[in-house]
Amino acid sequence: MNNLSNSGTFDGAQQGGRCGGGDTITLFDGRIYHFKVGLGAGTNTRAELLSMWSLLWLVRRFECEEIQILGDSLAIIDWINDISLIRNFVLSHWHQRIIQLRDSFNKITIQHQYREHNFIADILSKEGLILEEGTLLVKEVNNDTGNWVIHNIYYT
Repeated sequence: MNNLSNSGTFDGAQQGGRCGGGDTITLFDGRIYHFKVGLGAGTNTRAELLSMWSLLWLVRRFECEEIQILGDSLAIIDWINDISLIRNFVLSHWHQRIIQLRDSFNKITIQHQYREHNFIADILSKEGLILEEGTLLVKEVNNDTGNWVIHNIYYT
């Protein structure tokens, strides 16, 4: 599988203590997927981190070996790129899980993009706020139906 132009975006949202995540994946063959996920309760930082984890987890399900990841949370990106240290003990477990996923790719780049360029993942993350924790909705954007399909993932 030629994976040279796979890309993904992530964003997390928090309102009233509820968290949601939004991800997009564009595959080398032109397929585009949107994801929104309920992330339970927590902080915005937790939502951003879990949204990054869910994106990497999803990309592995597509058997991609190479991917470019973009997100608007510079703190999360710096943690994952080993530029700064995570000092939040509660989130360090998720940080380690992301590092394990990151290291499973043949080639991965994780870069910051400004919020105005991350608007689709932002919208999806806000829609994820109303979902139950672990509920993942998937839509292939460029197919005939464009319907959302419900899946469940578990954050342990």
